[in-house]
Amino acid sequence: MGLFNHNNTNNEFNTELIEDNVIDDNVADKITFWMLKIIIEMGGHKRFIDSDNDFEYEDMATFLGLEKYVEFDYDDFNRTEPLLLLKKRLKALRKKAPFGSSELLTQNIQNLSELIVLTEEEKQVLEFVILLKQYDMLDNALSLLGGDLSSSRAKRILNVLLEIPIEKINDMFAANSTFNRSALLILHSEENYSLGTKLRLINYEFADNMLNLEEEITEMIKDSVRLSDKGTLNITDYSYIKSDLEILMPFLNKVLDNKLKGVNILLYGLPGTGKTELSKTIADVLGTKLYEISYADSDGDPIEGEARLRLYKTAQALFFNSRTLLIYDEAEDIFESYEGGFFMMPKQQSDKAWLNKVLENNNVPTIWITNN
Repeated sequence: MGLFNHNNTNNEFNTELIEDNVIDDNVADKITFWMLKIIIEMGGHKRFIDSDNDFEYEDMATFLGLEKYVEFDYDDFNRTEPLLLLKKRLKALRKKAPFGSSELLTQNIQNLSELIVLTEEEKQVLEFVILLKQYDMLDNALSLLGGDLSSSRAKRILNVLLEIPIEKINDMFAANSTFNRSALLILHSEENYSLGTKLRLINYEFADNMLNLEEEITEMIKDSVRLSDKGTLNITDYSYIKSDLEILMPFLNKVLDNKLKGVNILLYGLPGTGKTELSKTIADVLGTKLYEISYADSDGDPIEGEARLRLYKTAQALFFNSRTLLIYDEAEDIFESYEGGFFMMPKQQSDKAWLNKVLENNNVPTIWITNN
């Protein structure tokens, strides 16, 4: 049982012992295969059953058909017995590959790929991470490999578990990759965590929505990037800034028609002076949709500046091919600086060099709103 050995033996696998409602039937074989591979071939057995024959996760052992060993006292069995049984089941399950998946999840990933072009390997990794976020048992299985993983170690686990060449794994998390540019899936590289913690989707609701909603992709992120309401004012109500709008409106129209990059409009003023309402009116007149980057999550808790910027990058990737404006309200959380320059590198994000690139290369024109 080497750390990352691979065995291609094919036999039949009996799923009768899989508990109802623990893991959905359509993904049960796939997730069971991953868990068995983690335990038997990737070193997870060292923590799965300890030297006293105690199981790290008894529910996982029961799910995998080892309930009789869970009920035994520590001296009633040799720890190699259940491991040999799992090894046999892993060999048998391989015969069923390739495994099925959730039809809805597969369709939603395909729909997403039509907006943010994904390779087959990227789709495979995204499916894995969505299932990882949905099922605690899979997350617990991965924790058997350690909770202090470097990024290189995390990539190696994905390489072996999903059988994707390491070069492709490295590419999909590189600085210029689709995942990174869209912030759809981030591999946290600054600190060492378990794999489930290091891999971060756009928000907490995304995995559940992808598995359960048969809607447009924008609905999957509606708690983070939401379609703005129509404005209640007309452009004539802003006669006091008529000269500014006579410059701005044709400019934005040209930007939208020609898909020009790096366009950012700043609206600033005291609270309650109508900055957001003006943005809605501009979108109405130009005949565009206006999407807002949320500053609070579905529970009403504030979204921190760095997390909001990731949402912004995702919105840029989703809407770059459509006639759309973005609005980033309460932008002072990321754009404050000691020198007072709005488009200077903010003090909270001084180590994030990509912020300047986001501003310079955004595909969707953005209205930034601040009270300062």
